[in-house]
Amino acid sequence: MSIAIWIVIALVSFVLPATELTSGGKRRPKITRLRQYARSIGLALPDHLAPAVATRIQRRQRGMSMGGVTGIVLATLIYIVFFNNEDGAAPALVFYFAAMGTALGGAWAIAAHKPSGLAQHPVVARVRSVELADYLTRGERFGFWVVPAVLVLGSVTGILFLGQLPEVAGTDPAVIASSVAVGALITWGVAVVALRRVLAAPARSGSELELAWDDAERALGLRQVVNLTVGVAGISLLFWLIGIGETLIREGFYRGHEEFSLLIGSGAVVAFGALIAIIAAGPLVAWLSGYRKGYEQRQLWPDGVAL
Repeated sequence: MSIAIWIVIALVSFVLPATELTSGGKRRPKITRLRQYARSIGLALPDHLAPAVATRIQRRQRGMSMGGVTGIVLATLIYIVFFNNEDGAAPALVFYFAAMGTALGGAWAIAAHKPSGLAQHPVVARVRSVELADYLTRGERFGFWVVPAVLVLGSVTGILFLGQLPEVAGTDPAVIASSVAVGALITWGVAVVALRRVLAAPARSGSELELAWDDAERALGLRQVVNLTVGVAGISLLFWLIGIGETLIREGFYRGHEEFSLLIGSGAVVAFGALIAIIAAGPLVAWLSGYRKGYEQRQLWPDGVAL
């Protein structure tokens, strides 16, 4: 398939669903949809606060839409300049940059916003600075912070496995997988900067409830960046597994070494499956159990939020 098809798939898969509530930040959500959204977040939404909340959501989703589109444009340019119409590279490039742009665009919208200092109403502020632990569960944080160690361990493991196998014609699988691992590590570094910027972003709210809504939007932005990073790292580990599998089956190597191939193949599946579980288990458990829903409210507003 041509890159144009992959661009459409990326838009439908990443950008449009993530920004559907505000049509990519182009309009404010309808009040009925906004109240449905409020129920999913778990916060009250009185009429007087709805405009401020809608503005926050619209701003973040506009950033996500702009980031996703920018990512797709960048992927297309890289594809045209460096990959010479190699269709096999198109989906990986477009999906990676679309997902990265969408997540980082939302974080940028939060971090770059400068609240007006001219507001006449009282400003509510908390007595302490916020941390990542206030917005993401322990499992989510663990999965994110161990990404560099897992990527290094995965690369060492992959090189050791491939070292037991014969060399194959064409591009070395270790080179491909190592390049993807470097890209995943760069993604992690960019994500660290984005997380710090979001946490340091100022919040100007006229009530505790408005500040709680600001916390909810911030939690969503942080979680998108963390999930993107963990997902990219997991895909990077799969590249090692794919490279090992292709080496085993290429030129019929496994036919003459069935027991050895089974040992290497099963060992690689167990090893890389365990590494993926290390980074993905926390985010998955937080999602499947529903524990992540309202987590920031329990951390920052343990006594509830005044209406």
